[in-house]
This record gives sequence, structure tokens and C-alpha cells, in this order.
Amino acid sequence: MDKKTGKPFVVDDEEITSEVTFTPETSNGEVTVSFTFDGSAVTKETDIVVFESLYSEDVEIATHTDIDDENQTVTIHPQPEPEKPQTGDNSNIGFWIGLGAVALGGLVSVVIIKIKKKDEDDE
Repeated sequence: MDKKTGKPFVVDDEEITSEVTFTPETSNGEVTVSFTFDGSAVTKETDIVVFESLYSEDVEIATHTDIDDENQTVTIHPQPEPEKPQTGDNSNIGFWIGLGAVALGGLVSVVIIKIKKKDEDDE
């Protein structure tokens, strides 16, 4: 049960329940009851209280339905979404192409100036 609402605990429009069949070996034994559901669907901290009904030959012989029972309460703490790793290259390719073009233009200018100067020196 959802402690806040007092209604059945629901995940993806499905009420979460569990059932265990057992034969007691002692008058005060224990049985583990497991509940399986997609916990990632729970987006906020939620207190869940387990209610119990005991049947013998399809006849209910005992119940435990105390919404305030701390020993039957489990708190779900949703996990924050993990940081997404950066993939790929984030650099600005246009900047590097422009910088290369300027450098190439400067180099070509220097070569042309040297060639013209050499031609002038030869005359």
C-alpha cells in the first residue's frame, strides 16, 4: 500500500502484489515475500507498507493491515539520472579551417614576396 494515499501501490498501471505458499514448521517462523517491479518508474520518494492476509484452504484466517506499522514499511528512494558522458568532438571545425586558411595565405604571401625580391636582386 502507498502510505501517503492509503491506496494500493501501483507501477505502470499495475497493482504490485506478491503471494507465497508455505507450510509453517514452527509457531513463530518467518517467510520471505519478494516484490518485483520496475523501480525506475518511481520518480519520488515513496513509503510502501506491506499488508498481509493468511489463508488456509481458501479461507482467510488472519490479516495484518496497519498502515502505520514501521516494521512493514519500506521507503523507495529514486535514483537520480546519471550524468550523460560527452561523446564525440566538441571543437569548432570552422575555426580551425579559417585559422589554417589564414596561415596558408600568410605563407603564400611570404613566398611571393621572396620570389619578387629575388627577381629584383637578379636585375
